[in-house]
Amino acid sequence: MEFWCRILLDGAPRLGLRQGERALIHDGDLFSTVSPTGQEVDLKDVDWLAPVEPGQFLGLWNNLHEAMVRGGNQPPVFPLYFSKLASCLNHHLGDIPAPGGFADSVLFEAELGVVIGRRCFQPPDAAIDDYIFGYTCVNDVTAAGALFENKEFPQWTRAKSFPGFGPIGPWIVRGIEPDGLQIQAFLDGEKQQDYPVSDMLYSPREVVRRVASEIELHPGDVISCGTGVGTCFMKPGQRIEICIPGLGSLSNRFSG
Repeated sequence: MEFWCRILLDGAPRLGLRQGERALIHDGDLFSTVSPTGQEVDLKDVDWLAPVEPGQFLGLWNNLHEAMVRGGNQPPVFPLYFSKLASCLNHHLGDIPAPGGFADSVLFEAELGVVIGRRCFQPPDAAIDDYIFGYTCVNDVTAAGALFENKEFPQWTRAKSFPGFGPIGPWIVRGIEPDGLQIQAFLDGEKQQDYPVSDMLYSPREVVRRVASEIELHPGDVISCGTGVGTCFMKPGQRIEICIPGLGSLSNRFSG
């Protein structure tokens, strides 16, 4: 497996390949050609960036069976997705600020993110893995108060796109099998979410296939696969950790 990250080094974003507790610095484009520089840094000292800057940041709703049943919803006939604006992007150890008026209704949502590696439109069913660069941890932060402020028009993009509402990382992991992963969330160290990818109505690969059957995906785009039960409101000062064993842990503080 490969663990790719982006860090701020000497004031510039750089690519890093994890090697134990260090990152091997690389030049180039993550989705075409990269080359090692010979420089190494200790991971405990780095300034983290999001591992990718997606042009399209999509998220799924009602994609987990247990949550669907508990919510009294019906299985979707097609993945139900929304857009998180790219300006909401956040990174490992970045603070999540509360938007004005909604500090008491901000939810965390632990999710698996799929990172697209090449132009993808109506891909062959048997070749989906060729279009997926890797997988990452996502916290699909949501201002529930904004989401339902207008009953006639749920405001998905608004509720999920406030600054800092899109933490991803710390890594993009290549060469991992997603279908056996377990997604967990810990709020101040207390486990709140713990669900398997196998509970998804549409698997990560099927999500890519279905979404790309209608819209064109590009290298660096991220699709977050939806969340399970256990989400709750965060309080200012609390720390939320999204943990996917084998993939990594994404930690952020809700600054309120």
